[in-house]
Amino acid sequence: MASVSLTIRIDENDKKVFEKMAKENDRSINYYVNQAIKEFIKKNPPDKKD
Repeated sequence: MASVSLTIRIDENDKKVFEKMAKENDRSINYYVNQAIKEFIKKNPPDKKD
């Protein structure tokens, strides 16, 4: 699956949490943001009626 760029604005404290997680686990911030998005979509699937 191809990836695309997306610019977002998040709370400064949330960014700090992502940075800390990334550093502690030798992962990228992008990895954690993508995991969060995937989990959100999994829990809130789009309406299939469209």
